[in-house]
Amino acid sequence: MSMIRPGFQAYSLLILQGAIWGSSFQAIKYALEDFGPMTIAAGRIVLAAVILMIYAWSRGNALPKHLPTIALLFVIGLFNCALPFFLIPWGEQDVASGRAAIFMASGPLITLVLAHFFTSDERINGRKAIAFALGFIGVLFVIGIGAFGNGIGTLLPQLALIMAATSYAISGLLVKRVKGMSNTMMSASVLLAGSLITLPSAVLWETPLISLTEASSTAVLALVYLGLFPTGLMFLVRFYLINKYGYTFVSQVGYLVPLFSVFFGAMLLGEQLTLSVFIGLGLILGGIFISRSKA
Repeated sequence: MSMIRPGFQAYSLLILQGAIWGSSFQAIKYALEDFGPMTIAAGRIVLAAVILMIYAWSRGNALPKHLPTIALLFVIGLFNCALPFFLIPWGEQDVASGRAAIFMASGPLITLVLAHFFTSDERINGRKAIAFALGFIGVLFVIGIGAFGNGIGTLLPQLALIMAATSYAISGLLVKRVKGMSNTMMSASVLLAGSLITLPSAVLWETPLISLTEASSTAVLALVYLGLFPTGLMFLVRFYLINKYGYTFVSQVGYLVPLFSVFFGAMLLGEQLTLSVFIGLGLILGGIFISRSKA
């Protein structure tokens, strides 16, 4: 099916998606004031799962009944939402929101390496190798050389964010193996699986109900915002854009998310960003651009 050439509406939705996804890193900071990382993960996933499941059912889609497909969806749910949605707030306990978004921007470059080993049609060539090298150097700039001399405790939160980006990359490869499902129902099913993973984990490790009754209105609103907008509504926008304009167009949102997040972090939270962080961001985005350019 040929894709429609994107116009003003398409680019407006893409910018909106970048802004809302970028703002999620600041919303996590507010939610962390009263909620633990696993509770944040469970809360946003459950809210988004309810929204997308209702939407999918309204379109006549049904849950899968094929056991291997269900098992695969649970694995995707682990890597696509349960694990990264826990690792990001866990890392953000010690990392500024804007820097966290920059670490997440390394995801497409991590995908280059994984795709080389686990697919047969996306091998690394000279151009992609240069792209990954630029991105890797960019990540080192964002981490900061000083972090390597301050012990593992300084590095762990940053490594957790890189692991979250890696988790997204793994899920992207696994999604290609799901056949015979609409994008809407597949995403709703993945979020449902993520809910079944994170909700019991939150109850076991943290006290979500007690936290909810004692939390400030700011933290509660931040958690509701994460579930309704970055996770729920933007999933629907993402699928609409993919179906109408193609994945290559939608992938450009990767350039916008860290830029918006750095801006929101400075404006809302007063985060100070060093020159090395901006250099790192430039190198990572440059690597992504080179990797997606035509040979």
